[in-house]
Amino acid sequence: MRKISYIFALLVAFIAFNACTDEVDNYFDESAPERASQTVAEVKKVLQDAPNGWRMEYYGSLTYGGYNVLCQFKGDSVLMASENAGKNHEAGFDDNGKLITVSSHYTLDQSMGVILSFDTYNKVFHYFSDPKNDDYGDAGTGFNGDFEFRVVSATSEKVVLQGRKHGDRIIMYPMQSNDWAQYLKDVENTKTYMASSSYTLMAGNDTLATVSQYGDYHSLAFYYADSTGTNKGYAYPYVVTPQGYQFYDTVDVKGHTFITLSKDYFDNTDERFYPQGDSTICLVTVVPPVVDAFESGQWFFAYSKVGPSSEKAWDDFKEALKKADNGKEATLYWAFIGTYNDKFGFHAQAGSDYIYVELSIREPNETGDEIALQYNRNSPTNKAAQVFMKSYKLTPILKTFSAVNNKFRIKLETDNPRKPTYMKLVSVEEPDKVIELSATGVNYPFEN
Repeated sequence: MRKISYIFALLVAFIAFNACTDEVDNYFDESAPERASQTVAEVKKVLQDAPNGWRMEYYGSLTYGGYNVLCQFKGDSVLMASENAGKNHEAGFDDNGKLITVSSHYTLDQSMGVILSFDTYNKVFHYFSDPKNDDYGDAGTGFNGDFEFRVVSATSEKVVLQGRKHGDRIIMYPMQSNDWAQYLKDVENTKTYMASSSYTLMAGNDTLATVSQYGDYHSLAFYYADSTGTNKGYAYPYVVTPQGYQFYDTVDVKGHTFITLSKDYFDNTDERFYPQGDSTICLVTVVPPVVDAFESGQWFFAYSKVGPSSEKAWDDFKEALKKADNGKEATLYWAFIGTYNDKFGFHAQAGSDYIYVELSIREPNETGDEIALQYNRNSPTNKAAQVFMKSYKLTPILKTFSAVNNKFRIKLETDNPRKPTYMKLVSVEEPDKVIELSATGVNYPFEN
């Protein structure tokens, strides 16, 4: 036992002696700061060496889908352009048809990896990370994008970034042409060519799923019953390219997988779209009756579009909202008619209260463009709605487009049955009473 203890003591002494010696093998030719500087320099060289710049597939909240942001790095400056992502986004093309470009500053630093930061304001790019974005989300969130990114990898073929705050994956590809304007025009043409409010996903003669455009965002929602008969619904965000849709993740529906949908394969028609190189799966455009588009979509109110006959009801509602939050003002963030969480009706967010009033479509005509619209004062209309209907002037607004019986008939009018941008509710008895609803989300209806 003593012999073992003696050998163990010698071993400990040997390790301690070697730990204290001044001569330590240097496994690196350079110091840590030097290696960090070299890594930053290598990433900067990759960014600057793309002769036509880069195309960034930019994502914030995946709910909204992705957008093309073009950027070219020179020195410490970056020139940027982008497709337009909303009415308050100063991007795309100006009134004269000229591409909007903005130059700003960027930095590359070492902090647990290389950090790419777009650190001075750029109206094209920082629109996506601005927490006050009236086109997306609530105040304080906006598009939920980042302006600082960890560089995951960087080669001349692809740069992979990760948002530092929200963690979304951003991929950049070198532009093949220096004609940025033509590229973004091609993107817009593809978006128009493939656009529809509803589709069917087919495998041969088998229907795999019904598919709808998720709101007005770059996202498709796939609905189907699984092997147990349980209804499923999954939204897949995408970026529009000149070739079609490039999804953020692989779409998987009943074992059929794909990550692209292309406009120019096999049929060359705007009625059917296929994954690149795969003719076994097909997304088929469906043009529903206008009443179906009305029921399945989300149609947003804006005060400027409710029409003279409805303005007083909205004015009274606005006044009542000043005391609707425990005696304080409740901000109306949005209001729409349509389907949300599988419930069709009037939906709104006033302060902290989510309002849902059940609506029923009655007696549609044969062509599906004239209906009676009925509202429900009781369950399943939620408690918040009942309170607002009783105490805060919501009922007069409901009466501008519906009734408690099926006698209020409205004509549905829109611009494009395949993918409407608006829905007009026209009173059949009084055709001058018109309410126009927008397919694009409207935040703060009283300001729009």
